[in-house]
This record gives sequence, C-alpha cells and structure tokens, in this order.
Amino acid sequence: MKLSKTALLILGATLSACQSNSSGSKTSSPDTAATSNTPQAELIIPGKSIGDLFIGQDMTAVANIMGEPDAGDAAMGKAWGIWYDKNLSGKEQTEISIYSSYKDSTMMVKSVKQIRTTAGKFKTPDGMSVGSTLDRFQAAYPDIQLRSQYRIGSTGDTVKFFDSRSRGISAEIVKSTIKALSVHAMNSDAVESYFTYDPKTIKLNQDQ
Repeated sequence: MKLSKTALLILGATLSACQSNSSGSKTSSPDTAATSNTPQAELIIPGKSIGDLFIGQDMTAVANIMGEPDAGDAAMGKAWGIWYDKNLSGKEQTEISIYSSYKDSTMMVKSVKQIRTTAGKFKTPDGMSVGSTLDRFQAAYPDIQLRSQYRIGSTGDTVKFFDSRSRGISAEIVKSTIKALSVHAMNSDAVESYFTYDPKTIKLNQDQ
C-alpha cells in the first residue's frame, strides 16, 4: 500500500514525538542513579545504603552478609558493630561500621540506623568517596553543617564532622579531606557516639 507524501510527513512527526517523550522520561535522582563505573555493591546512596547494606535492614540479614563483627560496643538496645577489611596487604586498614537499635517498641528486631565506611572503593553516584575534598562534598550537599569536631587520641588529628541532615549523609573531614562517609535516614540526625570509644579522644568547641 502506497502512502501519500502528507501521510508520510504526519507519520514521521508522530514517531519523532514518541522518541522525544521516551528519551525525556528517562530521568533519575542524583542520589539513586548509579555511575557507569561503580557497581551496585560499591555504591553509596545518601539516606539509603552503602553497598548491600541499607537503612532499616534487619540485623539478622546483616550478619548473613557480613558475619560476626570484629569489634563494637553495645548498651541499652543500641550497638555499633565494626568490620575490618582483612584483604588489604600493606595498606591502611579500612572498615565498615553499623549503628543499630530496636526497630520498634516490641523490642524484638534490631535494624540498621546508620552505616559508616572508611573505604575509598565505595562511591556516591557522582563518584565522591573517602579521599575526596570538603569542597566537593559541600558542592554536592550545600546544606551541610559542622556538627562537631574531635581531637583523636590515637593520631592527634582534628576531625570535623559535617552532616547533611536532609539528604542523610555525613562526612568526617581531616585537613579538608574526607576520611569517612556515613549514611542515615533523611531528615534525621547522624549518630557520632563512636568517636568516644577512644578514651583519649576529646570533643572540641566549635571555635577550636
């Protein structure tokens, strides 16, 4: 069947519009779209997850993924668990830490409330990681606030703790460089109690 020139023009315009709508619908949030070179198992999604670990995850499932923690601290239903990377040879030891507490008032199930990592292999969708700069962190999350700062007893370093409460991501900064990243639920406060594990660590005034 032959089509008139007018019909062909209409058909072409219709197909072009459909293709335009299709390509325009492929939009994604900067906090959920994975970069092409970052596998899901190494992706940091602010407010949601680091790798296979996510906010709200049952700690039984965490144990199945991570095994028993290498260190930690627990009191009154709240706990920090720490897992060290045992596959690093001759490199600075990195870790993943998880803060958990009871999921609800039944006090039957514990779930993940915060996830922290010092490993540079984990990256946000735009490629930011441990080792990135404070300027880059601030550009990505303009609402960050300096929550507190500590002088670490074991190293003498001053760590500045910045948090984007609305986006659910925080960073520990030493000399303008990210040393650790944490995710927590959006619009909730980050937990920083792990700083006090070292009895020689001192919380400083903001102007120190």
